[in-house]
This record gives sequence, C-alpha cells and structure tokens, in this order.
Amino acid sequence: MAFSPKSAYAIYDDAGNSVKAENRTAIAAGAATVIVKGAPGRLVNVVITTAGTSSDNATIYDNATAGSGTILAVIPGGTTLTGAQVQIDLPALNGITVVNVASGPAFTVGYS
Repeated sequence: MAFSPKSAYAIYDDAGNSVKAENRTAIAAGAATVIVKGAPGRLVNVVITTAGTSSDNATIYDNATAGSGTILAVIPGGTTLTGAQVQIDLPALNGITVVNVASGPAFTVGYS
C-alpha cells in the first residue's frame, strides 16, 4: 500500500477570521437593509447575480446592527459585472450590514 499524505489547512487573518468565504448570504434586488453578520468577521467577496435597473448603489458597511459606519464596499446598481466575482478581502471589525436601494443589484456576499 502506497503512502498518500493528505493535508488540510485554513488561512486566518490576525483576528482569527478565515480568509476564505465560509458563509454566504444572498441579497435580493430592491430596497432593504440586511444584517449579514452581527459580529466581527471578514468580507471576502461578492458575486453579482443580477444588475440593478439604474446606477444606484448597494453599500456594505462594517456594522453589526445598522446600515451606517465604515464602508467596506459599494456595489454599482447598473453594473455590467453580472456573473462576476468581486474580491473584497477586508476585515469587518463590528459586523457586516448591506443596504440596497430600490433599483439596486442582486448579489451574494461571501464572508467568514
């Protein structure tokens, strides 16, 4: 029998959050505020699934309870990036909250 070594590893930031998108939350098109994570973590990426109907933007905040504070990312509403994965890779010291507008895009947030 041949020896076949296997390894499993994860990469973590200085705060102990995985740098891989271990969780995901879908954000629907249209006006809404969504608390994605109510604790510190890491915003890894966004996959844009449907373009918005205007140039209005969805905004992702470093906040555990509300759509305000430090902006982690802005997702353009009239984007031509439908189907694209946008790498963000930023720590969220408080949490992750998304504020989308009535004509905003639909997308999936990858986070840890």
